Amino acid sequence: MRVGRALAGGLFIRLAALITLALLPLGMIAIYQTHSVIDEAARLSRVAILGRTERAALGERELLQHTKGAASALAAAILPLRDQTAACDAVMQAFLKGQANYSFAGFATANGDLVCSSKGVSGNIASAPFFQKALARETPVFGVGRSLNGDGGFELSLTIPVRDNDTLLGYLTLAIPNRLTSAFYTSSWESEGIRFATIDGDGVILSSSEPMAQAGLIMPQVPDRAELWALAGQTFFATSKSQEERFFAVSEIIPGQVAVVGSWPAEAAKMTTGAGGLAFTLAFPILMWLAGMAVGVFGLHRLVIRHLSALRIAMRRYALGEREQAQLELINPPREFAEAQQSFNRMVAILSKAEQRREIDLREKTVLLREIHHRVKNNLQLIASIMNMQARSARSEEARNVLAQLQRRVRGLAAIHRTLNTNPDVTTVDAAELITALAKEIGAMSLGANHPVAITTQLTSVQLNQDDAVNLSMLVAETLTNAVKYVSQSGDGQCVVAVVLDRLDDNDCRLEISNDLDPLDQQGREERKFSSGLGARLIRAFVAQLEGTDKTTETETRFTYEVIFPHRSGLVETATAEQKDTEDHADLRSTG
Repeated sequence: MRVGRALAGGLFIRLAALITLALLPLGMIAIYQTHSVIDEAARLSRVAILGRTERAALGERELLQHTKGAASALAAAILPLRDQTAACDAVMQAFLKGQANYSFAGFATANGDLVCSSKGVSGNIASAPFFQKALARETPVFGVGRSLNGDGGFELSLTIPVRDNDTLLGYLTLAIPNRLTSAFYTSSWESEGIRFATIDGDGVILSSSEPMAQAGLIMPQVPDRAELWALAGQTFFATSKSQEERFFAVSEIIPGQVAVVGSWPAEAAKMTTGAGGLAFTLAFPILMWLAGMAVGVFGLHRLVIRHLSALRIAMRRYALGEREQAQLELINPPREFAEAQQSFNRMVAILSKAEQRREIDLREKTVLLREIHHRVKNNLQLIASIMNMQARSARSEEARNVLAQLQRRVRGLAAIHRTLNTNPDVTTVDAAELITALAKEIGAMSLGANHPVAITTQLTSVQLNQDDAVNLSMLVAETLTNAVKYVSQSGDGQCVVAVVLDRLDDNDCRLEISNDLDPLDQQGREERKFSSGLGARLIRAFVAQLEGTDKTTETETRFTYEVIFPHRSGLVETATAEQKDTEDHADLRSTG
């Protein structure tokens, strides 16, 4: 749709529309004058093809008409002999000796029982298609079927009813070998690729210039074979059953009974019928229009379009970052475009210098920011090491636990700065990478316990801004420490804590930390409740800063903590740094 509107609004299209409007009257006159000539020429050509098709079937038409007369005469001859089989057979045999065009003659009752025949055989032909057709119509019908002589070939037959006054006595059948009907279509037709077939009123093929087994391939594809008869006297293009486009002509040769179908190669028929002649006839008005278009388009392109295209390409290259080839160089431009070229090159020079200065500033700030994260990480790790030394020298268990918890939280902050320092994008943190580092560190702390804890992770890469990354890391550190502390052995003797981070949709993320429980450890269940303690208050504060919601699910064998929070990958907008620090400190003080 956008491409169409863009083309419609272009100079080429508008110029073409104006030139077309100017030349339209002349073109309409030329088209009107040639239209009637083309139609008349096409009509005469189609009539000529139809006539050639009828002439090709002239020999077969004469044979079929002669067969109708011979059948009527033979029916009259055997009428008094129908009850005398031997005499009837003799008449049939004598008839065939004097008629070389027929291979079989026979008379059958209405039940299909052969009373007499030229072969002197008896039998029943009631199941033969041609006999059933004659029985249904009680009129002379042409049909095709296997030879009644038993040689397995196809024969064209004529079956007529035999009556004594108004009483139907039976049916007389004369058979014509297929070789005789196909002989009428000479090799000259075949060399031109023209094929013929005759059909009855039902569209059944009676004879063909092709072998009967292949005759159907030259016929047009129609839903119903009987539709071919309705096309008698017409010519048309259609796809044959052999999947070729051909030109067909249909004409009756025996009115109401037999029609011939001519199948012509599409190329030869198009030349004969003038198909494509319309394009040649319209060549002059089209060439006139093209000449006017060529002059207008050439002038427009030479003076305007090529310079606009060069300007557009230069602007696109500059927008895509190709600064080395951004200068515009027009070839022999008009004065207006020369001024536009000068202004564009001056603008590019100014913007390129400003952009280079910004890139230098950005690189310096990026290096400085990485150095800050590196130093903060080192300082936090140093503080954690001092806490570790202090914890080892502490005498009371309570003091050691407090220092261990502080050390763990400080190391969580150090992990964030380490991730920011190694991340190419210093403004965001990969939550999956951050949680993996925390899980390894907390898992390493549990190696000295009686039952080492295995921490499994199933994490989706989620980019978070620095503020959410800090809150999430502290939340994971607190909840994961609790899970490691209260995990129990599962049925296979292992202590497993599972951490899952995934995206619910484009707006929300889900964090889930779960651990196995011992159904008999009632004391541990009481200690696990987040109703009191600094850790529980910190967890609630971190969830609030993430603007998320949390819930716990506890069964006899499993404890699950789940947090759903909004995903904010960009920088969080705040009024001032001082206001944000005040809000964070207020959240933490509210836990006290």
